[in-house]
Amino acid sequence: MTAPPIPDADPASAHFFTALDNGRLEILRCRKCATPHLAVQVCDVCGGAEMVPETASGTGSIYSFTLSHIAHHPAFAEQLPFCGGIVELSEGPRLFAPLLGSGPFAVGAAVTFERQASDGRGYAAFRLTAQPAE
Repeated sequence: MTAPPIPDADPASAHFFTALDNGRLEILRCRKCATPHLAVQVCDVCGGAEMVPETASGTGSIYSFTLSHIAHHPAFAEQLPFCGGIVELSEGPRLFAPLLGSGPFAVGAAVTFERQASDGRGYAAFRLTAQPAE
């Protein structure tokens, strides 16, 4: 099986990827205005440059999703159809990640962080835990 592609960290995302490699989902909170971020060096709200690491709750909801029937990378060929989506963390930041579970997936559905690993590198995935209230 081919390993899924995991991006290399840049200076802004190094903290995020290091935490995932160590099994944690973390955010950075601006010390000046308390805005939560995933990967920044300077707060885009107030311009503050001091970020405080914080363990995320690991909960969130599906903001948007897509069900792919075409593998754009060999690592996903055996997983088709593959669901990925934008998850809004309970703390506020959003990230794109694989969505796990049998579905059906829906905007607003509750998800929980589930660390995945490939070639020693960690990445975030989210498992469906509850459908949205109607």
